[in-house]
Amino acid sequence: MPYATNALDGSRVYFEDDGGDGTPVVLHGGIIDSVDLVRESNIAQALQQLPTDEFRLIYIAHRGVGRSDKPHEVEAYAMPLRVADAVAVLDELGIERAHFIGNSWGGRLGFGIGEHAPERVLSLVIGGQQPYAIDPDGPLAHAATETLAESRAEGSMEPFIEMLESFAGTRFPDALRERWLDNDPAAIEAAWSAAVAEGDISEDLGAWELRCLIYVATGDVDFHDQAQQAADEIPNAEFISFEESDHVGAHLAEIDPVLAAVLRTLRASG
Repeated sequence: MPYATNALDGSRVYFEDDGGDGTPVVLHGGIIDSVDLVRESNIAQALQQLPTDEFRLIYIAHRGVGRSDKPHEVEAYAMPLRVADAVAVLDELGIERAHFIGNSWGGRLGFGIGEHAPERVLSLVIGGQQPYAIDPDGPLAHAATETLAESRAEGSMEPFIEMLESFAGTRFPDALRERWLDNDPAAIEAAWSAAVAEGDISEDLGAWELRCLIYVATGDVDFHDQAQQAADEIPNAEFISFEESDHVGAHLAEIDPVLAAVLRTLRASG
C-alpha cells in the first residue's frame, strides 16, 4: 500500500495516486472521510472525467482516518504536523508543487498548508471552512464537541453521526453510515479537540500570494461569514456562497455552481 512518512514525527500517511502526466491535484475530505469517500465527492468525480494529462489526482487519508496512523493524543493533530503529512506525500511522489482541494476538515488543512508550506502550493480550493479560531459555542462546533466525547466514551461513532443527521435533517444511506462508523472515536475526538484549541491559523492573510477559491453554503452559520472575511483578506481569493441549508447538507449536496470556479482556479494556476 502507498504510504508516506511524516518527517517530523514518523507518522504514516496513506494516499492513492491516479497517476498521469497532468498537474498534481491533492484532495482531502472531512474529518471522518476515508479516501474512498474523498474519491466520491462531487469535485473529485468531476475531475475524474478529465484527461489524466490535464490533472493528476492524489487522495490523502488525513491522520486519524482510514489507513493512516490514528494517534489518540491531542498534540498529535497540531496543524504543523498535519501540514507535514501532506508535504510528506508530495515528497514521496517527487512532486514540488500541487493544487490542494479540501472540504470541511480538509479545508482547514488547506488553510494550514497555505500558511506553513506556501512554496508547495499552486492553488487552494477550500470548501465549508475558515482559518480563524473555531467558536466552541457555534451550533455545529458545540454539538461536535459533545457528541465526539460521547462517541469516545461509547467506543462508537454513532452519537456523532446521529448529530450530523440531525443537522442534515435526514438519515444518511446505510453504505455511508457504515463507512463513517468504521472510524476510531478516540482519534477523531483528539483531532477535533486540537482544532478547537489551535486558534487562528494565520497571523496575516493579507500577506498571502496564493490563488485561493473559498466556497461555503449560505446556511453554514459556523463558517460562512468568517470564510467570506478570509476571502476579503486574502488578496488573490475568490468567494462563492451557494444556497444550501447548513454545513452538513453542503457536504453532501450537488454543488454545480462551484465546479466551474474550481476548474477556472486550477487552470489559471497550473
